[in-house]
Amino acid sequence: MTHLAQLIDRRREHAAIVAGLDMEICMALGDRDGARRVMKEMYAQTTARQAVQASSCFFDQVGEIDAGRATCA
Repeated sequence: MTHLAQLIDRRREHAAIVAGLDMEICMALGDRDGARRVMKEMYAQTTARQAVQASSCFFDQVGEIDAGRATCA
């Protein structure tokens, strides 16, 4: 993953965590509709992360490894 893709992935990860916490708060308050709404947001963030990870290209990964070698050498 490129640096930008990693930043986006981290942002989605944290958004899913926040949505999970929001869901817990909604459930504690008895707000089932709110819990369902944030649960959908949490699943959307998780699904987006999984889709990007599943579509990563082998050649992108090898290019990043080679770039790392070039800067270290």
